[in-house]
Amino acid sequence: MVGPQASSNPHDPLRTKVPLVLRASGPATENPTDEPADPFIPRALSLADVFRYAPEVSGDDYVLFDPIALRFLDCNRSAHERLQYSREEFLALDPAEIQANHNEGCVWLAKLAARMLQEGHGSFASLHRSKTGLIRNVTVRFLRVQVDQQPIILQAFLDQTEQGEISWKLAQMNRQLNEAEEISHIGSWELIHASGHLSWSDETFRIFEVDPNAPPNTYKNFLTLVHPDDRRAVDAAYQKALLSGNAYRIQHRLLFPDGREKHVLERGKTTYDNRGWPLTTIGTVQDVTTMHELERQLEDAAYRDSLTDLPNKAATLRHLEGLLQSKTYNESIALINLDLDQFDSVNETFGPEVGNRVLCSTALTLRDLLQPDDWVARLGSDEFLVIRHRGITSLGAAVELGHALQSKLASGRLVGQTLPVQPTACVGVSSCPEHGSDAHTLLQCANSALIEAKRRGRNQMQAYSTTVSQRLRARLEMETQLEHAVERGQLRLLYQPQVDGEGVIVGAEALVRWTNHQGVTIPPDTFIPLAEQTGQIHAIGAWVIEAAFAQILSWQNQGLIVPPIAVNVSAVQLEPRLPSLPDTVRSAMQRHGLAARQVELEITETALMAYPKEAAEQLNALTAMGFKLAIDDFGTGYSSLATLHSLHLSKLKIDRCFVDRLEQTITDRVILRATISMARELGLRTLAEGVETEQQWNLLQELGCDLFQGYLFDRPLPPEQFASKLQGTAG
Repeated sequence: MVGPQASSNPHDPLRTKVPLVLRASGPATENPTDEPADPFIPRALSLADVFRYAPEVSGDDYVLFDPIALRFLDCNRSAHERLQYSREEFLALDPAEIQANHNEGCVWLAKLAARMLQEGHGSFASLHRSKTGLIRNVTVRFLRVQVDQQPIILQAFLDQTEQGEISWKLAQMNRQLNEAEEISHIGSWELIHASGHLSWSDETFRIFEVDPNAPPNTYKNFLTLVHPDDRRAVDAAYQKALLSGNAYRIQHRLLFPDGREKHVLERGKTTYDNRGWPLTTIGTVQDVTTMHELERQLEDAAYRDSLTDLPNKAATLRHLEGLLQSKTYNESIALINLDLDQFDSVNETFGPEVGNRVLCSTALTLRDLLQPDDWVARLGSDEFLVIRHRGITSLGAAVELGHALQSKLASGRLVGQTLPVQPTACVGVSSCPEHGSDAHTLLQCANSALIEAKRRGRNQMQAYSTTVSQRLRARLEMETQLEHAVERGQLRLLYQPQVDGEGVIVGAEALVRWTNHQGVTIPPDTFIPLAEQTGQIHAIGAWVIEAAFAQILSWQNQGLIVPPIAVNVSAVQLEPRLPSLPDTVRSAMQRHGLAARQVELEITETALMAYPKEAAEQLNALTAMGFKLAIDDFGTGYSSLATLHSLHLSKLKIDRCFVDRLEQTITDRVILRATISMARELGLRTLAEGVETEQQWNLLQELGCDLFQGYLFDRPLPPEQFASKLQGTAG
């Protein structure tokens, strides 16, 4: 174990950011550290909000650490993958277990946690051990952030293994060069000022690759061997030392006739007579080409992405700052931020090897499309950035470049090897001077535009604007509020009746509604997609199941005859995870003592397409338990009849978009007639939703539809009003 060691470098290179929404388990204590509130400690509204401080501890891997409970709260994907753990395995570890010397145990960990709490921010070196025993040299940067009254440590792990090896080689080279100087394996030379003769040792002739039998050497001849770009600097250093009497030291290049270059380190000092006239200048010359190459490799390790060989974010910031300093007043700079769509699915479906090939092929394609002066970098897992500063006259030109790059990627004709898949990309665009004049602002604007593009779906593009910024801030605020909606009791269920051809209630659909802390009711079509994107749909979906089951039991206890209640299931809830959807439903059913026939589960058609294998496995498990399944929004996706038949469905819901047009277009009537006929052949009942007029109801009955739902019969009702409807039916 390498003990904590403070870092004094405030300019560590930035890498990409990744983590999304996290949730703490267990209540926070009133003041875990028994310290008075410090106004200078960074604060966050939630664990998710902690990650806005990620740039202050930028690294490769991000972890949230509880310094009181001494455990990990969450991590991004690269944090657990780099150490070869699954996410669940990593979060279950005692943090001391990833240390190379994990025998130090909880006492050491408690001391380290106390130090991080006290110092608030800083860094230290450590050695991490992977699941397979591989030791990695890591710099740990940390920042204390206060969430309510609970201190949280945001940690960033920066893998220094490769840099450490190169640094070690560089240190070894320096040591060897010092030893070489001691035993005179460095070339020496002497310049006699009276005659102008320059004498070299054998080692100097070897370094300069000059024949010792060549004509007498002079200072002028020496300068012809120096690289033309370095001659002025070399002569200036020599002349300055000659006038001042001080020793000089300069590193420069030699250029040979065949185009090869050498890097040499030259040192010299002049001796003078009693009158101050120069007598001789003596010095040494050392071939440092190998050391220079190691320094270049060390810089590459810090500023290049090893997989794609593209510059990384740190190099991009440095390059962009240079462009901004040198640009003229009438020049524009375009930033094109690209993020591959559904790249995580590519990794999960085809494996990381194919994922890496996709990234490398994307990098080659972008390079192939760009001009020699353009810049292309990999900023993160599946995120790229293109910078163009020539030929950009306006934001419109920047957008045209973004469209060209996006179209090429979407075409599937990538440079390099044949791939089984190529994701499309979302694009965010910013430009200078329209959106800022410093590197960080321009990158942030491009990323904000990218986030907005991704919000709209796949293969989308967005140029930055103040509207985008406002929308992003509003989305982040809503995301933070939604994280607490369940625990703060802000969700409720309404029940919309479903009727038969006689208008008799035969069921109801449970519909979730959210009213935030300001009393504003957020439409479901706004917060449900956000919950699906952030993963919060799992908690919300579990709450809906629990609340619906509890309400059915409550109605039964009132002596009511309760028809089947339909509960919606999101496609995201069918992702492979623990607990699974069947486990969640089974637990709620047993807890409330209900029968499976009392609940119907509605699955969107798109869920069958997004996760066909996982959906089939989980839905078949639910039907085996006795639950009835309905396909919601049928006709908006492209699922096959074979898929529908294999899932043992009981009902097919016709999307309201077909019902809306039923009175105007004959085409939709033909589609509905075919759909209803197909459902009948498959043994499925049909339910039309969004029925609002008597004419729609009559037409649907003529087409053979079985059941109906919509404002014609009733709007979504609170539980007590729906109970009154049931009592009226019973009476």
